[in-house]
Amino acid sequence: MKYREERYSGDIKVTKFLADDSADTLDSQDRNTYHSFMDDITNQVRDQLRQSNLYRFVAIIGLLFAVLGFSMIMYFSSGNTWVLLGGAYYSFFAYLLVEAYIQANRNYFEDQLYKKLNQEYLSH
Repeated sequence: MKYREERYSGDIKVTKFLADDSADTLDSQDRNTYHSFMDDITNQVRDQLRQSNLYRFVAIIGLLFAVLGFSMIMYFSSGNTWVLLGGAYYSFFAYLLVEAYIQANRNYFEDQLYKKLNQEYLSH
């Protein structure tokens, strides 16, 4: 799925949902239905992007305060620099898990949209 985001307003416009070869096989009526589907899912795509950005924001703030903050407290109490390195290492991989969840959530969202396109819009 490809979309274009307006620079100042943040509005989303879905520009492509199916692969080029799949979209080219549609007849003229289905192509019009496909374009109306892309217009209909704009708000859902915007909400999905906002949810992903919220997850990223919460993960970054949470990891900074929880993991790195705890590492700083342990560093000042013990003087061991490995504690700081361990905290940074752990927070990096914990953030990778958050990104993996966001990507899996986005894949599921796109799969549900593909099913909706086939069942509600393209079924004759």
